[in-house]
This record gives sequence, C-alpha cells and structure tokens, in this order.
Amino acid sequence: MLSRESDILKTKRMMTSRWLMNKRFVFMLSVFLAFGAVYGNAEVADDYTRLLELIQLDDQQQPLYVFNDFEEEFDKASHRATRQYFKEHPGLIQRIKDKLEGGKLRWKLRNLKHRLLFVPENRAEYAALYKNYCLDVIDTILDKTGFDNPYDNIQTLSRSKPVRHEKNEGVTAYIVHNLAKEYVGTYIFSNQTDKKVKIELEGKLYSGDVGAYTSTLIMNENGPVEFIKDKYTIWQNSAENAYTALMVPAEETLHITLRGFTESAIEQALEQRHDKNLNIMEKIVEDWMAVEEAIVGGIVYQLLPHILEKHFKDLSASHIENDILAKRRFKKYRHLAKGITIVEQIGYRKAIRMYSKDPAAFRDLLL
Repeated sequence: MLSRESDILKTKRMMTSRWLMNKRFVFMLSVFLAFGAVYGNAEVADDYTRLLELIQLDDQQQPLYVFNDFEEEFDKASHRATRQYFKEHPGLIQRIKDKLEGGKLRWKLRNLKHRLLFVPENRAEYAALYKNYCLDVIDTILDKTGFDNPYDNIQTLSRSKPVRHEKNEGVTAYIVHNLAKEYVGTYIFSNQTDKKVKIELEGKLYSGDVGAYTSTLIMNENGPVEFIKDKYTIWQNSAENAYTALMVPAEETLHITLRGFTESAIEQALEQRHDKNLNIMEKIVEDWMAVEEAIVGGIVYQLLPHILEKHFKDLSASHIENDILAKRRFKKYRHLAKGITIVEQIGYRKAIRMYSKDPAAFRDLLL
C-alpha cells in the first residue's frame, strides 16, 4: 500500500443516494444456450475430471488487468484495509501529528474510489473446459427451473476494459482466473486549528469473491425507486475449495433470474416506510439480499450435487459441506442453512413459485 501526504484546501462534495446489491459470490459461464452454440472440446463435454485437477492448482495473481474505471463510492473492505494500514504504521500517524503541530487529532474520509482488476485465464485447456462445464450446468439449471436464458454473451476475458454492451437485453458473462480490487482512499487529518493534512492510500485486495452481479438502487429525494442492473457478470474460475468454483454458473444464473423479484420486494418495503434515511434503506437492501442468498443457496444445494455426479467421479461431498461452513462467517449468508432446509422440505419448484409471487412469504419461513 502506498501513501501520499500533502496540505489541502477545503472542498465540498455532493453525494447521491446509491446502494449496491452486490452478489459477491461464485459464478462462471460459457455459451449462448438459447442458440445452441457449440464451443470447443465437445468430445469431452461430459467428462470434467481434468477440470477438477486444474482448479486445484495454485491460483495465479499476475498479470493484473484493469476491468473498469475507478468508481467513487464507499466500499467497506477497502475502508477496512486503509484503517488497518494506519493502525500498523504508527510512524505515519506521528508524522501527521508533527505536521499539525499538536492538538487533538481528528480525521475523516474525504473520498474512496475503487475498481476491479483481474488475472486472465490464458491456459487454453483450462479456459475451454471451464466454459464447456458452465454451458452444461446452465443448460440443466434453466431446464429444471423453467427460467429463460438471461445471457447475451459468454466470453473468457483476455484484455483490459472490455467493451460492455449496456444496450443489450441480456447479460454478458466474463470469465477470468482471479479477481482483485484496487482502491484509493483520501483521508483528511486535522486538529482544532485550520491546519489540515491529506493522506492518500493506494492498495489492492484479493477479496476471495469468485463472482459479482450488481443491481444499483437509485432513489432521489421524494422520487420513485429505480433499479439499474449491470449488463455483465464477472466470474472467477479458481477457488481454494473446488466446489466453490464449480457452483458459480448455477448460483449466478439463479441470482440473475431471481433478482427482479428481490427488487420488487425491496421497492415495496421502501414504499411502506416514511422515514427513508440512508441507514434504514441500506438495512432493507441488506436484509433482502440475505433472503435472496438463502433461496439461491437452497436451490443450488438441491440441484447441483446431482449435476456434478454426472461429470465428476471423485468429488467428495465434504467439498459441499466445507463451502457452506465457510460462508457462515459472512452476515449475508445468515439465512443460508435455513434456506437449504426449507427448499429441501417444500421442493425447489415450489420455492421458486413462492418467491416469484410473494417474496415475503418465503422470507417469513426463514425468520
């Protein structure tokens, strides 16, 4: 992490209400299902033993390419990393105090921006196998659930800043080997006088997230709620637990197809609140994303093991249990175990029907 120090002038910054519903999860894809396209290695489409071996190799963290431009918005992981940096570098804090010449030290976050970086999958065998595997999984998931194919395009990403087709109706899935986040945080330190010191911290995080699909909730003051869905999803084909990488196409497809029902539930919850302050709205979004994680996780747990049995001879059931245990550490998965139980009890088809007609009815089963 790098830091830069300088004196600054006072500035003002306008902020709009913007909340992200971010699927930090596992996903990956590979073809146009609706058009029945064929992608290489068709002769081994049902045998993915070699893919399992490739996933279990050590992850690569270089070279890093830029996925998108910097976005100015608060990011908890980046902010946490910068706070940790200050804690671990007391010498920097002392230099700031010396520059301010005494007084009680105060600080505030002036700006935080971040962007996605990725390591491309340059191994042709790995890229082709994973892409074909995703095609098979998605085809089965869509067949069993009855959802329409949400994808316009699926591609293995090999260059910086891909052209994103925002006007397309469907979603583009980008497959990469590894994902990282680059951030720049600007902090203002001051005391009781008018003296100020600006510190910029730059760093990179390998978040451990194997995929992302985002909806943005925009609500102007006294205005209607609007959801803007990204026209892309980005998936990582590697993970410490092979099952986590293998569940990506199933889980992400379900997040995309179910997201509209989640958004409707959020909009209804917001309409019922008179006190729409930022904290309340953020809590509503987070609560409903946890519900979406629960139903998606329950359906995946029902369907994916049977799919994997057809393609892998030696994938231990412990991989699945370890994935569930690992997710318990994260607040967004707080309903996952209950979601798995509910979907087992009522069946995935009934769970989908319930969520599509009345998401709150499924949520009530979790609480």
